[in-house]
Amino acid sequence: MNGRPVSPSSQGKFKLVFSLVTNIPGTDPPLAAFASIMTKADMLEERNLNSMEAVVDLMAEVGSEDRVCVGDIVDDIDGDAFAPLMLFPALLAVTPASGIPGMTATCGLIIALVAVQIVLRRKAVWLPGFLRRRSISRARLQTARDWLAKPARAIDKVTGKRLAFLVRPPFDIGAALICMCIGLTMPFMEFVPFSGTMAGIAVSLIALALVTEDGVLAVLGTGFLATVSYIGWSAVT
Repeated sequence: MNGRPVSPSSQGKFKLVFSLVTNIPGTDPPLAAFASIMTKADMLEERNLNSMEAVVDLMAEVGSEDRVCVGDIVDDIDGDAFAPLMLFPALLAVTPASGIPGMTATCGLIIALVAVQIVLRRKAVWLPGFLRRRSISRARLQTARDWLAKPARAIDKVTGKRLAFLVRPPFDIGAALICMCIGLTMPFMEFVPFSGTMAGIAVSLIALALVTEDGVLAVLGTGFLATVSYIGWSAVT
């Protein structure tokens, strides 16, 4: 011992650790302290949602009940991870789960709300209660995850930081506005077969561009949207 006094901040840390170790009944003290110190932010940092595969894998991990609410997804991803929160429902709209009545509309509203909050530069995502309470069975999420797993691995192999300036501030607002417009139209796509899937693909490409900082994906997503829109317009006129 060198006789150096303990600083007030160090004393506070010692008291915190001591309280964690001693005030959790029925749990091994060192493990309890570690579990308490290991915050959600730490776990999210380990999860590292910077790829399509990571977001797809989350479909099998999110929540803890037989039915998973939108609120569970937001809480598990964390409210300030805007791009993954937009990518999750977009990917879901591409899977067979989009056949559930109301699913395409729900995904579209979530996409639009998250996108507009990117434009407004909010620090955390807010969703209304009726959307947070919407739920899907864990079995369907697992099926969606299995359906997307191989494509996700293949796509991640070809992504990279290309034309990154297109999906970084301030230009990311353009990508968010496109996703917002698509999301707002998706509730009406409930009545047009496969249109919700096409919209989900376009948003998935753009949202993944934001996640991976790959501007090429944003260009591809915008091009895909323009092509599908042109074909659709030509078919009805």
